[in-house]
Amino acid sequence: MAARESPRCRDLRVNAASISSVTDRPAVSPAVARISALLLADIDALSDAVAGAIAAAERTLLPAPNYERLRDNNRRHLTAVLTYLAGGPETGLPIARETGCESAAEGVPLPVVLRTYRIAARVTWDRAMALTGDELGAGRALLATASEVWRLVDDYSQAMTIGYQEAMSEIQRRDARLRDAALDALLTGRVDGGNLREYADIVRLPVQSSYAVVAAASESAAAEPLPGVGEALTALGVRSAWRVRVDTQIGIVAVTDTFTLERLTALLGERATGAVGVSAAYGMLTDTAAALRQAELACATAQSDSDRVVRYDRALIPVLLAGAPEIADALIQRVLGPLLELPEHDRATLLETMSAWFASDGEVAAVAGVLFCHRNTVRFRLNRITDLTGRRFTAPAESAELFLALHAYRSRRTDSAR
Repeated sequence: MAARESPRCRDLRVNAASISSVTDRPAVSPAVARISALLLADIDALSDAVAGAIAAAERTLLPAPNYERLRDNNRRHLTAVLTYLAGGPETGLPIARETGCESAAEGVPLPVVLRTYRIAARVTWDRAMALTGDELGAGRALLATASEVWRLVDDYSQAMTIGYQEAMSEIQRRDARLRDAALDALLTGRVDGGNLREYADIVRLPVQSSYAVVAAASESAAAEPLPGVGEALTALGVRSAWRVRVDTQIGIVAVTDTFTLERLTALLGERATGAVGVSAAYGMLTDTAAALRQAELACATAQSDSDRVVRYDRALIPVLLAGAPEIADALIQRVLGPLLELPEHDRATLLETMSAWFASDGEVAAVAGVLFCHRNTVRFRLNRITDLTGRRFTAPAESAELFLALHAYRSRRTDSAR
């Protein structure tokens, strides 16, 4: 149990009047008041007994407690409670709330702190019963107020728990802000060798590893297009750090020989609700900003209904076009312009034939099989495309322009459908 109030806890502390109102004043008998006064008169011995019992019971869980500090803190608590039971006006509940706050700041688990309260109550109660001796009336008076005494202990535990929870909430908010700031520094390149280890520790990533950046498009503001991905990776022993922005979810994932880019892509595909891009693997966290650009470009080429996860190093041509939208638009207009002016049915038929031709490596028979038509029909459509675009499928440079223009057109159609 902590003794000092940290700056963090001062902001969470409330005034004594509002805390003391947690419990109603029980009627204290003269016998109980007299026993409480006797315990107060020997408060140092009682504090030693309580501190010793707590240290013995929780030596494996309390973080290397300083005995004098533990004793002094218990003395404060015991003095407040016994003064109240002896007839004093204040319950001393603010002390319990501060203790909860300090315990959270020191990382002491809440169940441990609650057990220390129960131990202190048990030791004090045993001493009080011992002080009644053979006085039958005093023993009965003490037992008659047992329920009120233990209710007061419950009030102390509740006040301490409130302080603990408030402090934990503030600690979690602070840690979240710190993680977001460190992750943003990595993603934007505002990091160098001097502070790299500090930032890596904050976001819980290894300093030396291979990494990949993931960018997933959100279908609604601040939504997670990869729900539960961080927890799923942690369950596999994979370290990662994630951040949700307005329209994207971004993560840095440590990849290894056993958890490869292929495994990462498969896991992302199982969870993705929209388009996802994955960067190429890289070896230094200082290169994260460049990898983020790769992931964003790959995400821009992915389709939300199929091929949701696109790896940058497996889709260089679509990524190239996504990174140069002006060139992509020029290709569409200059190469496919006349074809796109056709009626919808004709336009769709020729684009489908062109796609099948490239997918079939230019084998007319294979295209005919895919499209369920005669080979002469395929040749007729290919010749018509050549007439409209001025580009021949048999000329490598002209065929490359058709291929790039088709990819650019598909990307624009995908973007407009999102």
